[in-house]
Amino acid sequence: MSSLRADKVGFAKQAQDRMNEKYDSVVAAKVLRWIRWFKTPTGLHGPTVAAASRIPQEVQSIDIDAFASLLSDGLALGYLMACLEPGMVQKLLNSKTWQVSDRPAFETSRQRERIGMFLQFLAEFGMNSSAQFQTDQLYERTGVAQVVNALSQLGIEAQTRPGYAGPPGFWLCRH
Repeated sequence: MSSLRADKVGFAKQAQDRMNEKYDSVVAAKVLRWIRWFKTPTGLHGPTVAAASRIPQEVQSIDIDAFASLLSDGLALGYLMACLEPGMVQKLLNSKTWQVSDRPAFETSRQRERIGMFLQFLAEFGMNSSAQFQTDQLYERTGVAQVVNALSQLGIEAQTRPGYAGPPGFWLCRH
């Protein structure tokens, strides 16, 4: 995780600071409220539901580290996948990737794999690759603003789909 990396200096620090300036704490909070708003899909239980329940229901603003902490293990992203695509419930329940390991080395690998599976889900959902993020942008917290952007774009895309079970009109419509 980012705690194991050396602090950035020079140009790398300036670039990271510029990226962090693009982070919008209000939009990030809106993303979290959106995830939390969904009713738990039928049959879904375990760590993904627990991760989603840790998200504050009425958050109005959230700092970059708190936002990343809620999502960086990938479990809440799995919950969101199941909410948007109910057929994912059995895939999540039947895969060891979505179970929490008590062995740190395995869990680290699983967290990265969960984020990767979510990114694959975004592609299958029809999101443009330029609107997505990379695993390290969330896991290592090197591009959390892009994560917020991708999740808000997912919300906009999702609400245009037939059978969308999220809050109607939560996101601005795309034109």
